[in-house]
Amino acid sequence: MSVSYAMKRTISRIVWILLSLAAIALAVFLFSPRPVEEAKADYWIMSRLAVNQPGYFPLEQSLDPRWYRPIAPWIGRLILPKPEEYSAKPGEDWTWLQVYQAPRPDLVGQKVRLGWRQSPALARYLGLVTKDIRFTPEAIESEKQGNILPTRLNGRSGVGPLQALAGSRPLDDVVVSFPDAEIGETSLQVERMPLIVTGRFVALVKIIGEAPPRTSTDIPKVCPGSPPCGSELFRVQHYNRDSGKFDGSSEVIRIPQQPLVSGGRFISTPRQLAAASEGNQGWYIYGAQGRDNLFTVQALKPRSLFQLQPTETLTGLRSGQDYIARGTWNDTPARKGTASRVTVLPEGEKKSWKEGDKGIGIHLFGGIGGKKGESIQLATVTGHFSYFLYEVIRDAQTGELQWQLDYDQVYAHNPQGILSGYQSWANYTGSLERGWLNSRPLSDAIVKLDLLEDYNFGGVSLSPLTEFHKQLEIMMARYRIGDGTGVSSVTPATSCVQDSNQALYITIATLRHQFETDPQIAAWLTTHADDPETLRFQRLGQLGDRLEQVLAPRGVIRADWRQNAEILAGITDSRGKGLIRENTLANALLSWRSMLPRGSNDVIGEIFLRSGATLWFLRTNQVGGAMPEILPLAPTKLFGEMPMIAPMLRRTLGALVLPLTGRDWGVTAIGLGLYGAIALTIGFWSGFLRWRSPERRPLEILKMLVFCFFSPALWEEFVFRVLLIPHPETATSTANLILSALVSITLFTVYHPLNAIIFYKKGNPTFFQPIFLILAALLGLTCTVVYWLTGSLWTISVVHWLVVVVWLLFLNGLSRLTRRSKRGSF
Repeated sequence: MSVSYAMKRTISRIVWILLSLAAIALAVFLFSPRPVEEAKADYWIMSRLAVNQPGYFPLEQSLDPRWYRPIAPWIGRLILPKPEEYSAKPGEDWTWLQVYQAPRPDLVGQKVRLGWRQSPALARYLGLVTKDIRFTPEAIESEKQGNILPTRLNGRSGVGPLQALAGSRPLDDVVVSFPDAEIGETSLQVERMPLIVTGRFVALVKIIGEAPPRTSTDIPKVCPGSPPCGSELFRVQHYNRDSGKFDGSSEVIRIPQQPLVSGGRFISTPRQLAAASEGNQGWYIYGAQGRDNLFTVQALKPRSLFQLQPTETLTGLRSGQDYIARGTWNDTPARKGTASRVTVLPEGEKKSWKEGDKGIGIHLFGGIGGKKGESIQLATVTGHFSYFLYEVIRDAQTGELQWQLDYDQVYAHNPQGILSGYQSWANYTGSLERGWLNSRPLSDAIVKLDLLEDYNFGGVSLSPLTEFHKQLEIMMARYRIGDGTGVSSVTPATSCVQDSNQALYITIATLRHQFETDPQIAAWLTTHADDPETLRFQRLGQLGDRLEQVLAPRGVIRADWRQNAEILAGITDSRGKGLIRENTLANALLSWRSMLPRGSNDVIGEIFLRSGATLWFLRTNQVGGAMPEILPLAPTKLFGEMPMIAPMLRRTLGALVLPLTGRDWGVTAIGLGLYGAIALTIGFWSGFLRWRSPERRPLEILKMLVFCFFSPALWEEFVFRVLLIPHPETATSTANLILSALVSITLFTVYHPLNAIIFYKKGNPTFFQPIFLILAALLGLTCTVVYWLTGSLWTISVVHWLVVVVWLLFLNGLSRLTRRSKRGSF
């Protein structure tokens, strides 16, 4: 269990280089300060374009209702009231709404108050997210770097979520929709936050090709690819529901070229859009009639992506796991301009989607590569992670079943002016001004799982979907104003992915609290033990346990998450307590498994898959017009996808940073005790071990104790456990774990006699004795089990270290290794 001095030094240096690289890489990636450079926000660049200004679209529209329909019963533009306008009713959360669409035509064009229809649940929500806003120095620095902050709200008191949404961007350009409202004389009242949308009307068209420009302004000055640029005018053919074909009216519309933004990139382009393969089934065009009387497109949505017809169907858990881990993002750059719809079915299940089906989904986007790509640190493409709600609807224009996706975007402040809030697919993804459809690869994983459907316990209802959306609404409102600081930025401990998952954790805690404190639910479950509803609810609890293992590794939950969960679940009195966000290294390490979007996406998707979910993946790879300067890049886990190196670095990082609990040290003590009991019995019975008092001076013993921890304990455990065995916090099969464990133990055992032959001559003949090899194999097995249960390099190093020093000092180990090196090695 030891090597020559020179070999020890060489191996120790290698080990410490690897460990240091992992630690330095983590520090650089997560904690290095970003350069503070004043920059022009993309938002201001885009806002200068006439078609991106609200005033470009007249209030009165004369679109043909045969082809165009309003996107919602109520549509309007939010206008932030002045501070003095709140003085009439202080403390009330409201905003002005310029009405674009309403059930009553006389309201169109009117400026009305949009406020709340009061209820106890609403009062609690407003109490949690209403804040005084005072910009911190961090907010001011963030604004200088080009991020769009709610500047107009700085200094205001009692800012509620509606006012915050209206003031979230410098210009009054936030358009919203809602299904219904209570109409007063001069006001509208709603029960929930409106949906952020793009465009007033939608039509389904086939893009035939470019139309001749009417004036020189119809040809943009700059565009992707080689000059000259093409026309912004396109001839389209409308979809005719009566015939089911694109043989409706033909007309010319405008699809504007967006300007260059940061990085010399375009967010979208209409160039060669007619040739895009994903437009074969037609495009939904969102927008309104411009001041030139042409319909101007503000957002695009490919029809084919939302049809309930998969391009590929996979069956079974293993196929699903492989697709999540590898297939989803396989060869992403080569798939530029394409989309796919892949469904993963549990074994023996058939497709059973029907109108009205609802659920949650997981959103993930990747990076931008190519000549005009983004900078990448440590081979890591971070991407972005969020959740969404979906519903299977019957499309009004085609009559076919389709997916409708609305995102719950917990989104940090950014240069584009993308908002944290509840928003439609067309607004977040399809918007030509700031959507990602044309410039990033995206994945929307739809989850169909009966455990997430509503529960009815003898008249008492629980709704996981409603509760999850409620918690995300709270988180999104907090992000819009940075909990009153004015800024929400991405840090190791507070980020879009971390706080989206915090909302998931709080949802689990809230549902459990409702179940535990409601006697009617408990009584119903007791008297209906075999009811399908009871059995389904028990499975929901198991799903919650599995999710918590990811969100709270080893059962250790972040203090800020725990406090927020207790307040929001009603476990503790919220009076005098506010929701908190703590950006500390300790919190980052406690939630490290959900730190990066790709890792969180994969592990949570697999948990749903293991729980019996059907998954449906909508994947796009820079779909739309042609932009040859960029390529889609798959989001990655930390350190990217470098073969061998990246998995080893991730294993090293996990083994180093995973927080240890009393349970982990208890497991370590039990493992050490069991090893000791077996090893001492075998050793004394065979005569290999015998008691012997230490013969060295205290200083020599101290030196030996320190040295033995690093070599052989730390480096051997690093090589034979951490590098060879998948980290227990990563998703892997039991068969893979067992196989890697057998390889680890075998190599660890065989290594010792080989070491005695090649490097450590004085280990011969001890390292060849059968009893020594049995004890070495037993030590390897013990450390493997402890590693499985704790996931820490430190626990197994302690086990190995104590075994070595006890053998050397008290069990005749030193006397067996009779040869001493000139440098005093042992």
